[in-house]
Amino acid sequence: MSFMALAPLIAVVAGALVALLFEAFLKRKDHQVSATATIVSLLVAAVLIVRSWGLDLAYFGARLALDPLALILMAVFVLIAAFVLLMSLEYAPRRDINLGQLCGLLLLAVSGLMIMVSSTDWLVVFLGLEVLSVSSYALTGLRRDDRASSEAAAKYFLMGSFAGAFFVFGLAILFGTSGDLSFAVSLSGGSGASAPASLIHVFGLALIVAALFFKIAIVPFHMWAPDVYQGAPTPVTVFLTIAPKAAGLAVLFRVLAPLSGRAGTASLLLQAVAAAAVLTMFVGNLAALRQKDVKRLLAYSAIAHSGYLLVAIVAGDGTSLVFYLIAYTFMNAGAFGVLAALSGKGEEHTSLADLAGLGRRHPWLAASLAVFLLSLAGIPPTAGFLAKFYVFSAAVAKGHVALAVAAVLASLIGAAYYLKVIVAMYMQDAESEPALDRENPALYLVIFLCLFGVVQLGVWPGNLLVLIRQALTGLFQ
Repeated sequence: MSFMALAPLIAVVAGALVALLFEAFLKRKDHQVSATATIVSLLVAAVLIVRSWGLDLAYFGARLALDPLALILMAVFVLIAAFVLLMSLEYAPRRDINLGQLCGLLLLAVSGLMIMVSSTDWLVVFLGLEVLSVSSYALTGLRRDDRASSEAAAKYFLMGSFAGAFFVFGLAILFGTSGDLSFAVSLSGGSGASAPASLIHVFGLALIVAALFFKIAIVPFHMWAPDVYQGAPTPVTVFLTIAPKAAGLAVLFRVLAPLSGRAGTASLLLQAVAAAAVLTMFVGNLAALRQKDVKRLLAYSAIAHSGYLLVAIVAGDGTSLVFYLIAYTFMNAGAFGVLAALSGKGEEHTSLADLAGLGRRHPWLAASLAVFLLSLAGIPPTAGFLAKFYVFSAAVAKGHVALAVAAVLASLIGAAYYLKVIVAMYMQDAESEPALDRENPALYLVIFLCLFGVVQLGVWPGNLLVLIRQALTGLFQ
């Protein structure tokens, strides 16, 4: 038991409070002060995460534990938050978004993510989920004068409330059948690890899984996602499509991986998760084929990638799951970053018609977007190819051959709409030429870092894989 287990979380929460206090009490509204406080908070959290590596830190009766898996994911959340902030420095003023409020809400959302991935107790997971959810609702509706943003926030809030109700009902059932809300006891039904769980106990667990499916945008709990991702400010969309997905999948991995190989009702639950993965991959990809707005296309793409990630959960392979999440962070943030670069004052240029001829007008920007799209499609030698290869290989190795075949077929469908965007950039003439904001070095730094990450992880993934395997060694002992 060590108070240092709370250090990264305290750094992020303190940064959120400082950013919001600056916004509330500074007479001269200098939003750069809030942005600076946010960057400092993220840097401090990153240092504390690195210093915690290899230490056995826990608090609240080990209900909050900084194991290596939690630390890796915390580092990913810090990176995503830094990307979002850098993208927002010039984007927010152009879209009449209060940057100080965005900074505070972003850090609060990150604190919720940190609680979720480091928890070993269902109640603590719920607390983190609620902190994340409330912050995400507010982030989605930051463009208060924009109808699409307000509608997206309202839809997110209503659907999230239903998901929260599912989670609480599932908690009640788990506690009633096991007498404990820790992962280890609740998964065994309170009867010992070798005893089969009762049907009502698995039903309670299924309700919690359904609530997490909502956060990850898994079919049939995905209907909110396209409208929310499209209506939210583009930097916020980057956060929503990556961070909650990573946290929800981490919790699912901790819960479902120990069930792998069990018979009876536990096996039925894993089969249901596999069916949800297949539906998510095909529904997301088939819906994306019909889209003419690139931001909405990437929203459906995010749904499809949730299905691919769920394949790693079914296979019980944490290495491929974490590698895929990190690779997806770079390629998805980079793609949305290019769209943010094309946004003008008070408007966004995200349709296929807006991207037509981009290869001739802004060749380096078009080339970057093409690399990100090819990586999302799983074309070598990008990070996306290796990420899918590791996930599909793990599924085959664990005997889920049919699931792996379905994932490959879904990937082939997905390649069509990614190539459609590339064709528009290089083989179609532009009807209009949206002005490009050239005075945005922070955004271009994000695009460059994402491009570097996609290429580097696609060619030299060895060091990251060694780190991930080290983090997962003995995780369930």
